[in-house]
Amino acid sequence: MKRAVILTALAMIFIVTHAAAAENLKIGMVSFQQALNEVEQGKRAKAALKSEFDAKQKKLDLQQAELKKMQEEIEKQKSVLSQDAMMAKQKTFSDKYLELQKSMASYRDDLVGKEAKMTGQILKNLKTIVAEIGQKEGFTLIVETSQDAVLFAQAKEDLTGRVVGMYNQRYSGPLKME
Repeated sequence: MKRAVILTALAMIFIVTHAAAAENLKIGMVSFQQALNEVEQGKRAKAALKSEFDAKQKKLDLQQAELKKMQEEIEKQKSVLSQDAMMAKQKTFSDKYLELQKSMASYRDDLVGKEAKMTGQILKNLKTIVAEIGQKEGFTLIVETSQDAVLFAQAKEDLTGRVVGMYNQRYSGPLKME
């Protein structure tokens, strides 16, 4: 009987302590997707990328028009040209087509890289601001809503080192794609 009373008392103390701690929680939320779309640097970065994309697209359109014209000429001259001349024109066409494909891939990779770099820097700045707000205003936790990631948490113990150690032990082999 005494044991049940002691266990009940301990359970009540545990519940009251955790309930009081829960009342002191201050949780904030932030949407980085919305922030990226609304910050001025983000708007300027998008405008600059669009302008660059449009300029490169014009060059690609010119190359495509040239290829189309070249293909039409080859079709028209097909019956008049010698086999060697025809093969030379087809080779020229193929070379220019490959050049166009390389240009398209290069432009795409360049733009994707620039967008990622710009977005990364803006996100870094946003995270700094979120952490500053969290510290100054006493937030216990700030959650990123569009990606479901925790951006700031006041903790007495950083578990990062332990998590990395456990991960490295468990997944020591090559990465397996599922």
